[in-house]
Amino acid sequence: MQRLKAEYQRKEDRGTLTQVNTGEWKQLNILEIKKGNTFGGHYHKEKEELFYIVFGKVEFIIENEQGTFTESLGKGDCFLVEPYDTHTICALQDTIIVEVLSHPYSKEDTYENL
Repeated sequence: MQRLKAEYQRKEDRGTLTQVNTGEWKQLNILEIKKGNTFGGHYHKEKEELFYIVFGKVEFIIENEQGTFTESLGKGDCFLVEPYDTHTICALQDTIIVEVLSHPYSKEDTYENL
């Protein structure tokens, strides 16, 4: 997992624009996770996934050949999950996340690791 920073952010009276650009993306998902629930527990051999937390707080767990890493993340945090990283998101609060994928969802590229 890579922590990412916005490459551009503008705040003004009307609101905020946050821009993150790390490559070419093929699919956009909006995750709404209710407090106490978990998404993930799997990895992909091909796909990269970029997550941006719009609202809320999560515990993000990554497992790979280097070990298991847990991090609390909240509003404005952005991270990139790379192939073979088993990833699990546990909602500590009601949370909204924007997720963009390097490849469209494919059941053939999703491997459960529970």
